[in-house]
Amino acid sequence: MKVFVGYASAHGSTRGVAERIASVLKRHGHQVVVGPLDRHTDPRGFAAAVLGSAIHDGRWLPEAVESLRRTADVLAGCQVWVYSVSLVGERTSAFRPGVARRLRGLKARRGAELPAELRTALQPIGQHDFAGAVSPEHWPITGRLVFRAMGGRYGDHRDWSEIDDWAGGIARDLLESTVE
Repeated sequence: MKVFVGYASAHGSTRGVAERIASVLKRHGHQVVVGPLDRHTDPRGFAAAVLGSAIHDGRWLPEAVESLRRTADVLAGCQVWVYSVSLVGERTSAFRPGVARRLRGLKARRGAELPAELRTALQPIGQHDFAGAVSPEHWPITGRLVFRAMGGRYGDHRDWSEIDDWAGGIARDLLESTVE
């Protein structure tokens, strides 16, 4: 199946997640194209799309949102999965477990970072939150102070086995959908 893996990345962490998802899908025999979600994104001709963005200020990056708004009519004809990359993923985090648990609870109450109208238009089959990589130069001084005060730890917090497992599930879903 022909799959588009799109991403919006501020510092490269989300691009790395997209590339890993693409490699898993390819290992399962899918034809995959990886590319940024920007003004040049053209998802025509794909049967499925796996779309993700870094999260800044609790939201998908503006270029990702604008790209999806522009292409929503085409993507609505695809099987779609979405993912986000931030300081707090579903299994890993840049914070200690107690802080991460509280932040996940706030995130759940606040709702998804993907705008509601896009979630409605795209009807994603699945969604996943991954922790990303963070370094001091990603933050202004006040952000670094708050991050450290909350017990944040710099480094790469991506869990590659979690990414592989999620992408493997997508690959199997796509194979099953071609059999039906």
